[in-house]
Amino acid sequence: MADHQATIATDEIQSLLASYFSGEITDLVELTGGRISRTYAFHVGEQAYIIRFNKDNMLNTNLPKEAYLSQRLASSRIPIPPIFYTGRLGELYYAISQKMPGKMLDQLSPQEVEELLPEVIELLDTIHQVDVSTTTGYGIFDYQGQGMAASWRDSLLQVGQEEDTRDFFGKWYHLFEDSFLERDLYQELYRKMRQLLDVCPTERYLLHGSPSFRNILAEQGRVSAVLDWVDARYGDFVYDIAYLDIWTPEFRIAERFQEYYQQRQQEVTHYQERLLCYYYYIALGALRFYAYSNEAGAYQWMRQVILAKHSLA
Repeated sequence: MADHQATIATDEIQSLLASYFSGEITDLVELTGGRISRTYAFHVGEQAYIIRFNKDNMLNTNLPKEAYLSQRLASSRIPIPPIFYTGRLGELYYAISQKMPGKMLDQLSPQEVEELLPEVIELLDTIHQVDVSTTTGYGIFDYQGQGMAASWRDSLLQVGQEEDTRDFFGKWYHLFEDSFLERDLYQELYRKMRQLLDVCPTERYLLHGSPSFRNILAEQGRVSAVLDWVDARYGDFVYDIAYLDIWTPEFRIAERFQEYYQQRQQEVTHYQERLLCYYYYIALGALRFYAYSNEAGAYQWMRQVILAKHSLA
C-alpha cells in the first residue's frame, strides 16, 4: 500500500504550534485512519485541537478550501469544525482546527448507526440547501468557493482524463500498463457514465463530496461534526447520496433518501439513473486510486460492487 501522507518531524510540529499558541503544547499524538492527511491531536490548556498536514499535490482540493467553508458555514446548522489557522510549512499545507467531540460512525454498532441515520439524512439535505448563488462553476471548487469546471458534466468527465502533473494523479494513463487497472473495464464504465449524464440536471447544489461514515462524528446519540471537506463541490445533490450508499450498502441509504423525499412530496426525476451515473463515477475514481496505491484487495472489492450494479442496469 502506497503512503500518500505528508511526512513531518515531531519537533517541527512543536515549533510550528509554538508560533501560534503561548501556552504549553501537551498530549501531541498522531491520529490514524486518514489516507491523505497526516493528522495530530494536541491540547493547549483544557482546549483540544487538531492539526492536519497535506502534501502540495492536490491543487484545488486542499486545506485552505476547508478554511473558506469553515467561515462560510459557521452560522449554519451544519456542525463543521472551526479552523483557526492555515498556512504552508515548506511544501506542506497545514490547518489547525478545534477538535470536535464524538466517534466516527464507522466505529459505532450497526444499531447505533441506524438510530442516527434520520439525522444524517436531514444533515445532508441541509448541506444541499446552502445558498451558492454568489459562487460560480461546477465540480471541485477552490479556496474562494469558485467551481473549476464550466458544467457538471465536464467536472465528471475529468475522471477519464489525465491531470496536471502537479495534481494528485498527474499523468496516470501509465497505470493501464504497469498496474492492475483494467483499460477495457475502465473504458466501459466511463462509457456508461457518459450515457447517463444526459439525464443528470444542471442545477448547482453544495455537496460534501465524500460523506462517508469516517467523516461524520456522533456523541450521545447525535451527530456532532461533519469532517473532511476537501472534496466539496457544486453539482447534483444525488451525488452525495450515491457516495454514501456505495460505501455502506447494508444501510440502504439511497432507498432511505427516496423515502425522505417522497414524504416531503419532493420529486427527484430520473433518481435511479442519476444514482447509477454517480456510482460509475465514484467507482472509476476508486479503481484508479487503488491501482495507484497498489491495493489489489480493495480494487477487487470495488470491481465486484460496480459490476453488480452494472449488471442490474
